[in-house]
Amino acid sequence: MNTHERLIRLMDHKKIGRQDLARLTEIPVDRWKNIRRGRVGASTEELDACTPLWPEYGYWLITGNTLPEAGQISSEIEETRKNLNAAG
Repeated sequence: MNTHERLIRLMDHKKIGRQDLARLTEIPVDRWKNIRRGRVGASTEELDACTPLWPEYGYWLITGNTLPEAGQISSEIEETRKNLNAAG
């Protein structure tokens, strides 16, 4: 999975739409729409804008790796934690 795909996965995981992202990041809604649709790749500008929104995903977003012991997780780790908490 590349950085662009991780960003899309994070957007899906957080259930955040392009209107909200535009408001939170000051990046135009059309840019988010084009990223979501795969017309353009995510640039460092979008990654830099999203990292402060979800700092716990910063390392994973950029590298594809996690460091749970340092609080750096992926959307998959968070989903697993939620499922385990719900189960028991």
